[in-house]
Amino acid sequence: MPLIAAADPQIAAHWPDGPDPRYTVQYAAAQTLAGKPGARSDVSVAMAADLLFGPLSPQYLLFVQDRGWSPDEWEEWAYTTLTAQLCTAPAAGPDRWDRRDQHDHLPETP
Repeated sequence: MPLIAAADPQIAAHWPDGPDPRYTVQYAAAQTLAGKPGARSDVSVAMAADLLFGPLSPQYLLFVQDRGWSPDEWEEWAYTTLTAQLCTAPAAGPDRWDRRDQHDHLPETP
């Protein structure tokens, strides 16, 4: 149960018992991925589900709302991160990630 549901009795009353349904969807996706060519054989279905669940959860809002990333930048980061973790040879993605230097919210590197 997410923290908001645990903190709000009305939300908790509507949240299903058992595994988080959002995780259940990511687990099914990981099971499907495991049988595909190009999937890393050293990543278990459970680990792949965890890797999918993290970035593809409401944590997206931390990047886009709190840190000022554009949805396109988050998409490129999620794509790059997940393909590196889940695939043997990630396909080329859209060339958007190089726009990081346009953000005033990123700290300067010394």
